[in-house]
Amino acid sequence: MMLARQDLIKLWRSGKLCFDPNILIDQINLSSIDLRLGFTFAKHRTQPGVVIRPAQDFDPSQLVENYELSGADDVFRLKPKEFRLGRTLETVSLPATVAAHVHGRSSLARAGLSVHATAPHIHPGFSGPIVLEFFNSADWELEFFPGRDMVCQISLWEVKTPPPLTAIKSLSTYRGQKIPFPPRKRG
Repeated sequence: MMLARQDLIKLWRSGKLCFDPNILIDQINLSSIDLRLGFTFAKHRTQPGVVIRPAQDFDPSQLVENYELSGADDVFRLKPKEFRLGRTLETVSLPATVAAHVHGRSSLARAGLSVHATAPHIHPGFSGPIVLEFFNSADWELEFFPGRDMVCQISLWEVKTPPPLTAIKSLSTYRGQKIPFPPRKRG
């Protein structure tokens, strides 16, 4: 069952759903919570002739460049047809009783921004910033202000039978990630 505004507020105020930095109540909508753009990004390095098999084990450290924007006046720009990884400003901590999906915001999508390519699901018990898969499908450059602009939203779903903490820890690939493209944990 999807959680509506009153459920989201109750879960947040109870301390079971946590954000760091904390959100404002204005970020909670009818059935989603808006999240802000963080300051950490990754871009693919130009690799002419290189073929990767991302579904297999591979080390992304040689293929991507992680970088930070630090100042309040720094701007994140996305050129037409460009792909970048970023993350939310907020670290999100879900209880084992809740899963989430990350979505783009319709007003930004109408300008050409996609915030996830294929990975909207966030597992129960997840804790960390949410990595966003930015793609600009428009013919103009997009720009955003990290720390201020609301670039995505999460919707939350009640989990019928919460998984045990041992399963959450062993099966969570990117739990606690600090950079947008960390090496995969190997189980």
